[in-house]
Amino acid sequence: MHYQPPRTLGLMMGGVLVAWALAVASLLVVFARGRDTDLATVGAWLGAGGAATLATLYAYWTLALASLRYTVDRNGLVIAWAGIRQIVPLQSIERLVPGTSLEVPRVHGISWFGYHIGSAEIRRIGSVLFYSTHQAPEQVLYVMTSERNYAISVPDPAAFAREIQVRQDLGPTAAVVHHVERTLPTLQGFWRDRRALSLVTACAALCILDAVILGVRYGALPELLPFAFPPGDPRSLTDVAARTRLVDVPRAAALVFGVDLVLALGFAMWDRVASYTVLLAGVGVQVALLAALGAALVRVA
Repeated sequence: MHYQPPRTLGLMMGGVLVAWALAVASLLVVFARGRDTDLATVGAWLGAGGAATLATLYAYWTLALASLRYTVDRNGLVIAWAGIRQIVPLQSIERLVPGTSLEVPRVHGISWFGYHIGSAEIRRIGSVLFYSTHQAPEQVLYVMTSERNYAISVPDPAAFAREIQVRQDLGPTAAVVHHVERTLPTLQGFWRDRRALSLVTACAALCILDAVILGVRYGALPELLPFAFPPGDPRSLTDVAARTRLVDVPRAAALVFGVDLVLALGFAMWDRVASYTVLLAGVGVQVALLAALGAALVRVA
C-alpha cells in the first residue's frame, strides 16, 4: 500500500519562498549593476549570490516534498523522501500514537507551513524523526519502534493503523533490518564531512574577503593606476591601467570558488581524498589572488 501525505500547502509555501528569494536576488542585482564599486555594491552582489543560493535550496526542498511517500507491505514500512529511504521492519513497530496524545514540538531541519523534515525531542518518548506535512497535532502519527521513532502524516491514521496490524499478523515474507538507503551516498556524505565543509568555508571566506577589501579601498583609488613589472626593480617597465581592472580579481576568485566546488562534489562521488585535494588547491588559489590584490593596493598606496 502506498500513502502520500497532504502536500498542497507545503508545495505552495515552497513556491512562495522560491519566488521571494529570487525577487530579493533580482532587486540586489538591479541595485548593484552600473554602480561604482564600493562596500555597498560588493554587499549587494554578495547578497544576490546568497539569495540565489537560497532560492536553489528552497526549490530543491520543494521538489523533494513532492517525492514524500510511505509504503507498507508485510515486511516493513518505507518512508521515502528525496534520495533517502528509511526502512522500518514491520515487526519492530511497537505502537502507533496519534499526535493529539503528545506534544508537537518544533522540528529542527526543514520546517515551514505544511512541511517538516528533521528531528525533534519529545519529553515522553525522546528523539523523533519527522517526515510529515502536519499543520495541527491531529495530522501527526507517531510510529514507535524498538530502535527509532518517526512522525508521519497520513490522511486516515486509523485505516493506516489497521493496515499495519493486518500485515503484522500475516508475518513477514523476507528478513528486513532497520536501515537507511541513500542515492549517491558519497555525495550526500560530503555535506556531513567536517573536513570538506571546513575547506569549502575557507575558500568561500577568502573569496568574500577579496571583494570586501576591494570594496572598502576602491573609492579612494585614482582612476588610473601605475603598474610596474617586475615590482621593486628600478629598471621595471611601468604601465598604467584603469582601476576597474582590479575588479577582475574578486571576479576570478568567485569563478575559482564555483569551479572548485563543482569539481570537489564530482570527485567526492569517486574519491574523498581527491575531493580534499581539489578543495586545498582552491584555497591555495584564493590565497594567491588575495595576496595579488593586497600587493596591488599596497603599491598604489
